[in-house]
Amino acid sequence: MTRRMICLLVVGCMAFVTAGCSKRSVQSDGRTTSASRAPMEPIPDLSVDNPSDTERLNSGIAMAKNDPATARRQLDEARAEQAATTAAGLRDVFFGYDSWQISEDGRQALSRNAEWLRMHPAVQLKVEGHCDERGSSTYNFVLAEKRAKVILNYLSELGIRRDRIIAVSYGKERPFCKDRSEACYQQNRRGHLVVRQ
Repeated sequence: MTRRMICLLVVGCMAFVTAGCSKRSVQSDGRTTSASRAPMEPIPDLSVDNPSDTERLNSGIAMAKNDPATARRQLDEARAEQAATTAAGLRDVFFGYDSWQISEDGRQALSRNAEWLRMHPAVQLKVEGHCDERGSSTYNFVLAEKRAKVILNYLSELGIRRDRIIAVSYGKERPFCKDRSEACYQQNRRGHLVVRQ
């Protein structure tokens, strides 16, 4: 349970701190096109039960309430990971509806990410799988896991050691965009790469 809370904290802080994300438009045939960047909204609520030893901040981030030093350390670690990820310029991979197939644009983004990872051999990476809000939580959790694992496998094929990468599934619980539109859904169908600290 503690590991899950730490993961939720890290991802929530990263989403809260991040200034924006790139929009991608995914066509029914799997092609993607770029659109202008839009500011990302902070995640206001996490849909996880609130354990008795945590409390939610206004941003929705779970913090340990019995140990303020631990909570502060976790928040600092999450901010450091977000800053490192932003500095690295790693690109997300966007997926088609109900798909975990990497598009050509996704392969190109992963090739650039792998090049950066080869130049920084000590860096550890987390690949987060995400889905749009349609479908059940259980179904989306499995789909997001497949998305994260296919990215992990592709990076491995590009020569990045598997022991440097972990895959995490968040299903539909961590949307970048909360509008009910196809453009928003497309932003949420992603594999998000995070530099681990």
